[in-house]
Amino acid sequence: MSNKTLFCEKNGKLHLYHTILTGFGFLATSIAWAIYDPYITKILEHLLGNSAWVTSLSTKLNESMPFLARFAAAQGENVNLAGGGITLVPLFIGIIMTFDNIFGVIFQPTFGKLSDRCHSKLGKRRPFIAFGAPVCAFLFALIPVFALEGSLPLTMIFIILFVFVMSLWRAPVVALMPDLTPPALRSEGNAIINLMGGLGSLIGMIAGTIVTIIYTAVTGTEITSTNEERIFPYVFLLGSVVMIIGMLVVLFKVKEPDSRLKATADLNIEMDAKAKAAAEKEARKKEKAAIKAEKLSRGERKSLAFMLMGLFFLFCGTNAITTFFALFAAEILHFATSQATILMAIFAVCSAAAAIPAGKMGKKFGRKKTILAGLSIFIIAFIVFFAVFNVMIAKDGFNLSSFNSTNKAYIAVTDEINEYNDTNQLKDEAVLTIDGYISYLKGENAAETAKYLAFDNALAEKGFSFDTILSIANGELGLNLSPDDRGEALSAVSGALDKIIGLMKILIYPVLVLGGIANMFITVNTLPLVLEIGGIDKVGTFTGYYYTATFSAQIASPIVYGIVAMLSGTYLSLFYYSPITFVISALCIFVVRHGEAIPQNVIDKIEVENAD
Repeated sequence: MSNKTLFCEKNGKLHLYHTILTGFGFLATSIAWAIYDPYITKILEHLLGNSAWVTSLSTKLNESMPFLARFAAAQGENVNLAGGGITLVPLFIGIIMTFDNIFGVIFQPTFGKLSDRCHSKLGKRRPFIAFGAPVCAFLFALIPVFALEGSLPLTMIFIILFVFVMSLWRAPVVALMPDLTPPALRSEGNAIINLMGGLGSLIGMIAGTIVTIIYTAVTGTEITSTNEERIFPYVFLLGSVVMIIGMLVVLFKVKEPDSRLKATADLNIEMDAKAKAAAEKEARKKEKAAIKAEKLSRGERKSLAFMLMGLFFLFCGTNAITTFFALFAAEILHFATSQATILMAIFAVCSAAAAIPAGKMGKKFGRKKTILAGLSIFIIAFIVFFAVFNVMIAKDGFNLSSFNSTNKAYIAVTDEINEYNDTNQLKDEAVLTIDGYISYLKGENAAETAKYLAFDNALAEKGFSFDTILSIANGELGLNLSPDDRGEALSAVSGALDKIIGLMKILIYPVLVLGGIANMFITVNTLPLVLEIGGIDKVGTFTGYYYTATFSAQIASPIVYGIVAMLSGTYLSLFYYSPITFVISALCIFVVRHGEAIPQNVIDKIEVENAD
């Protein structure tokens, strides 16, 4: 059976069953990345935050630049604490989170070319999948194991090895479907492959919730944002198992032709084809020379430059959201990582639902207008969320700085409670809660005095201070409490935060729904617009421009936003960093005056060839 007819029915239609089976390879890569971003950032925050080396570097930075400590204090940081002032943790997280994009740019094309030249019984692509998937699954499963052991060096080694080996088989797994599908059916095939990738991403996003439910049912231990690290190995293990399953399906169910036979056939006809090839080569040279001579006009060059700048800033904003959202959700919404990934799943589902309408709108109203509409929705949704947040905190006497310090002081208390529960393996009625502790401090719950007294004594032995809580209660909340009124102070702070965060937990849902729709309005139309500026004869060149701009942003943005988070002291800064990048992107794209006419079949072919 020809490799071009394997996925084609006798009636000329796409063979859905075979295409779905091939999609299991893309599903395997997608689940890994869906777990990687939110969970690796949380792992890195914990390891880097507890690293003596990072703390030492942060301390030296603050000592050498005293104005940074003053700036940190203005943002709500308690600079009197150990390691107080500017912390380098967000910056290091941003740097590490660029590794996968850097490795993708450097190694992915190389291994894609190597797979083109591979001749084996398994075909061209499957040898890379058969090696890469199980190795990645092994490395992936061990990352949280070493992280829980507190070993930053070993965790980093396995993260680097994982992203490197992923770059080894990502291109081959994407190339498998086009290899086995006639060109006329590749757009339909790409839709199926992307659907399988979306399914993998969705499984990855809900993996934490699935594992949490099973773990709680089996052990009876409630998982919170503080003790969630104990389920991380199982979340990563689930991702590894799905990777292995995806690899096995591709290996045993997708019949890629023996590429050795093709190599032999090619060798047999090589001599007869030399004369023809020489003539074709000469013709191609003349064609390329003619195309090269067709330079863009001044207006087209201007449109291209601004479109690429618009893409760069667009991807700076979206990459920061996908990379750091779990940390934002933990800090501001007090969500565990498994809850944060459910929110991202809502975003992904809304994006998928908007894909077809976004394409139709691009054709009807123009791609530039549709992109600008998507950016406008993004900007408005983020600004409204941020504005409502500021109004809410202002009503309770806070500004951004004082809310940041209050929230961190409250989280410090809840972290101590959760750590005490985790350390002592408390379950059911023995578990301590923040409300129970407040009642104990206020002398309202005599029946549970013993267990909370033990915790209170443990806090005293650690030297934990309530000075910040009391200062906030007397300052921002306008109370007049003494050091003995710890219960009243903590109760007031808890009540103020619960009201604000409770509303934010509701508002984040429409923001993510609108953001998901807006994201697809933009994503579906950006590549076609870039291609249309260059014209049909320069599709390859302009595809390169597109991916250069977007990959550059994905490498730069985690570092740039890491600096922003480091200086602001809060991941709430996402809600002004991303809108600013979106506004700059919109201003750049607004200047674009060319494009809108490349045939859809050419665009579909390019998207298939560059699918990730």
